[in-house]
Amino acid sequence: MKRLFVNIAAILGVLGGLALANWVLTDGPRDMVGTLKTTQRDDVTLTYSTVAPDAGSPTHPQTIVMIPSLGRSASDFNELANQLALAGYASLLIEPRGMRDSTGLEPPEMTLFDLAKDVKQIVDVERRHAALLKPGEGSRPNIIVLGHAFGNRVARTFATAYPNQTAHTILIAAGGKVPIADRAREALLHSFWSFAPAFWREDEIRYAFFAEGNPIPDYWIGGWNISTSLMQVKATNATSSDLWWEGGTAPMLVIQALEDKIAPPEHTSDILEKELGARVHVVRLENAGHALLPERPNAIAQAILDALTLSH
Repeated sequence: MKRLFVNIAAILGVLGGLALANWVLTDGPRDMVGTLKTTQRDDVTLTYSTVAPDAGSPTHPQTIVMIPSLGRSASDFNELANQLALAGYASLLIEPRGMRDSTGLEPPEMTLFDLAKDVKQIVDVERRHAALLKPGEGSRPNIIVLGHAFGNRVARTFATAYPNQTAHTILIAAGGKVPIADRAREALLHSFWSFAPAFWREDEIRYAFFAEGNPIPDYWIGGWNISTSLMQVKATNATSSDLWWEGGTAPMLVIQALEDKIAPPEHTSDILEKELGARVHVVRLENAGHALLPERPNAIAQAILDALTLSH
């Protein structure tokens, strides 16, 4: 897996030196739902959004913290956050460094634990200054940390670093141990090339992220950020997967797309199930690829609600 991210870093780095890369870097994401906020961690501006539970629903003491995929915005979670709000869950949508501004992209040293600290900073701010994060019952942890694709690494790192705050870990399109197949890796890289012909690039995005026949939303054609992805690759390369793979001690839900070319079951959920045993519950979804969120939104929301109901 380290070889994979080294290769990605090399190719994206070359692109970053091209004039055409300016188009990539300004290929901005859609807006996040909820209330947009910022906080400072040293000299880094952290951006996030709070999504409150629906006023007509019974509220839950846990808050779901959502961390997006490589070079992607937390706005990818808009639909999921709204669905979970209807069921009474508050959410924090964590925007990665570089997505909305340029701070925090080139520190001399960075690991996944630094990105987990970004998440912790936001959680602490909301706990101090907002009513969104309610205290858990007694001393029970009240954070449900959720990661999509690359975000699953940060989610598991957070759960490892802060086990006393993590009530549940949810991984959508998990990965991190087995190298991606060559063709899928190429298609992943090409997804960032917004200067390329649209018809060609859309085929690459489909190959890497979507099951055959599923529509690609406009916001998945756009919203790819090379600067953010380079920072995330750097943090991944500096962090052994052994340090975060087990994701703490909380119950773990893994939502697995059966047509995922980047993180197929035999490389991801099957391994987690075998290694972590009864702590892991896997929900396998047909007709979905690595994107998953725009492909099977209702099934994902239901899988999450079912798992959280069982764990209460």
